[in-house]
Amino acid sequence: MGLFKEVKKPVIKHSASGSADVSPNRPAYVPKTAPCIHTCVCGTDVRGWLVAVAQHKEYGRTPEQAFEVAWRTILENNPFPAICGRLCQHPCELNCNRKAKDGAVQIRHLEQFVGDFAIAHGWRAQPAAEQPGSGTRIAVVGAGPAGLSAAYHLARKGFAVTLIDAAPQPGGMMRYRIPRSVIPAEVLDGEIASILSLGIELRTNCVVGRDVSVEQLQRDYAAVFFAMGLQKPAQLEVRGGRDGEAVMVGAPPAEPPDIPAHESLNPEPRVLNTVSVSIAQGRAVAETLAAQFECCAVHRSWSPAVIHAEKVKLDWYPAAAPLASDAKPLSEAEVIAEAARCMSCGMCMDCETCWMYCSKNCFEKLPKGEHYKIKLDLCNGCGKCAESCPCGYIEMN
Repeated sequence: MGLFKEVKKPVIKHSASGSADVSPNRPAYVPKTAPCIHTCVCGTDVRGWLVAVAQHKEYGRTPEQAFEVAWRTILENNPFPAICGRLCQHPCELNCNRKAKDGAVQIRHLEQFVGDFAIAHGWRAQPAAEQPGSGTRIAVVGAGPAGLSAAYHLARKGFAVTLIDAAPQPGGMMRYRIPRSVIPAEVLDGEIASILSLGIELRTNCVVGRDVSVEQLQRDYAAVFFAMGLQKPAQLEVRGGRDGEAVMVGAPPAEPPDIPAHESLNPEPRVLNTVSVSIAQGRAVAETLAAQFECCAVHRSWSPAVIHAEKVKLDWYPAAAPLASDAKPLSEAEVIAEAARCMSCGMCMDCETCWMYCSKNCFEKLPKGEHYKIKLDLCNGCGKCAESCPCGYIEMN
């Protein structure tokens, strides 16, 4: 099953006689935000990594190479794809436009597969291209999902991060409040190992107030993030940071924390549903701290309007039922086929429809991934491209 329907190319590739304009409007590429991206707590480019898997052949990649591209795309926002594939409530699926046709893309299964595949192949996280941290020392107190996420994003940006936790092993709620029947040990340890491979110093069995004081942390580090437990937004404000004073995020514990004696045996639904939120909060803190040391505002990227099912030409896509909910473990072929159900809502997927239907030869094919160039000097504004674009990427303006 492919991403596109089998269509016969219409015989209309000729220059129409006459030069009068049909319309003063001209086609323009107008990217939209897919609902899966809009509703993802971590803001992951779900559409991007699904299309990378579905079109691996067109991009000249093997399935393994495509899975790595998908994994690294997810890791731009979330270092825990294998865990979130098991725990997240996946609002991306609940809001998938494909539901209006034959069922949402099973994103959670695919995310889990990609995360597990990365662990099995020993892939490790990589530093970001730009590293404004320049070795600035930051302490993160609490090695749960929020603390690990913050440490990960800070380390990628070039900060020297020390991760401190009172427990014997890192993981926080993921280790001590969620059983291994939900998160297997190799999955938890594998994703944490990828994070720590960025050069993060880990200090376990270290209690703030007993083994290290708040004053020591303020003296030895340029910033300290207290990431114990689920943080409320009001607790995450940045304080200090002037005249050599350490930047503080969150509040130090009023008393030494309870140190877990063993890992959890029974799942706790509330905890299962809040791991992804904590991961997103950790990233938000990392971005705030990075902006603090760059002396600039937190970068908030502009997001295009969300595209909904009524703006997508559902009939253009081949019918394909989603994977069964119990379809585990998945094969590579099943993963690729399910990824191909993604409709790339609001973004070009190189389906060639606009190119085929344009009678004025206005669309010039570019290398794969760069899509098409519109030669507006040839366009007469007929609007066939916008009418035929299945994913809603082209508009007449």
